[in-house]
Amino acid sequence: MRPQCILGMDIGGTNVRAGLVDRENHLYHFRIINTQSMRDGVNGKSFVENLTDRIEAYIRTHGDRFDVVGISAGFPSTIDKSRRVVLSTPNIEGLNDVPIADILEKRLGIPAYVNRDVNMLFYRDLHQFHIDNCCIALGCYIGTGFGNAVYVRGEILQGKNGAAGELGHIPIAGLKTRCGCGNESCAETIASGRYLEALAAEKFPDVPIGKVFTKYADHPLIQEFIEYLSLPVAAEINIFDPDYIVLGGGILQMEHFPVDALEKYIVRHSRKPYPAENLTLLYSEAAQENGVLGAGIYGFAAREQANKDSALQRRA
Repeated sequence: MRPQCILGMDIGGTNVRAGLVDRENHLYHFRIINTQSMRDGVNGKSFVENLTDRIEAYIRTHGDRFDVVGISAGFPSTIDKSRRVVLSTPNIEGLNDVPIADILEKRLGIPAYVNRDVNMLFYRDLHQFHIDNCCIALGCYIGTGFGNAVYVRGEILQGKNGAAGELGHIPIAGLKTRCGCGNESCAETIASGRYLEALAAEKFPDVPIGKVFTKYADHPLIQEFIEYLSLPVAAEINIFDPDYIVLGGGILQMEHFPVDALEKYIVRHSRKPYPAENLTLLYSEAAQENGVLGAGIYGFAAREQANKDSALQRRA
């Protein structure tokens, strides 16, 4: 009997990652594909058409050994509350107002499960750290932007429009830089990899960005940047008083990132005495496949829930 797998996908502005994930969270045939090779206009097709072509080819190649029972994909996007439609994607042209789940299901003939990419990362970390359904947990992933997810007693919050957890877009007084979302004063304009890249190019041009913490971790401007990163985290801590805070993303995984300084600033800006004196900070592993594994975990959970819902409807 062929093992059941979910095709997990992590769709990014730079790369698309894919792999088959079984029920024990084992990963098979992991692949990384450059997103630009599928952009709008390549092969005379839209991004979505090119993406589905690649997915179909992948399943044809590996489907003889595995029973692919669904596809689960994380997008760097706002996803509607039904988790069927990609509403907006700032960094990928041709991925706005797209009923992506319907398109994938029609083309592939298997169920499709869609979520935000940061939620997929968080599902993997919830599984990795054995965070149970009784907990409140926050996931903060600092890469190009500031990704966030909030887990409350068994569910990641979605919000009315599917846009809960946009922590990078909380306003900070005095900021005037325009954010990619169109607003001014968003935290992400100073608490993100995009800001660090601009800062390093202007103030520390003598080192590549990957070495900026190695040489300049104690520099006042870098310490100021680390404090900026702590502000959204502390704000959310003060709102939720969480059991766990998971921190990750490319910035935290850079060489000699000053973790101690970040923790110091998070505590400084958290309410005293509690929750500041009783924080549990966990750090996500640096691994290319995390989003794919999280997508697999989410896909199996969503499939199980769909089967339960279908059984209840039949009984009714």
